[in-house]
Amino acid sequence: MAEWRKVAKGFALGDGHVSTKEVDLLRELVLKDGDVSKSELDFLKEIKAEAKSAVQVLDDLIAECEAMVNK
Repeated sequence: MAEWRKVAKGFALGDGHVSTKEVDLLRELVLKDGDVSKSELDFLKEIKAEAKSAVQVLDDLIAECEAMVNK
């Protein structure tokens, strides 16, 4: 796993809840190059699956990334 992913995962899952602020950071990291890879999408889904709870914005980001990967 790339180093940024370890850091992002630790940040997002530190307290078990994925907040809007954390999703904003994930959005910035994943969409940095204007494209989304399948591995980046899988990473977001992994965070969602491991979180005890998450804001709706994470689901929205995942849906947005799925649309970009499937286009």
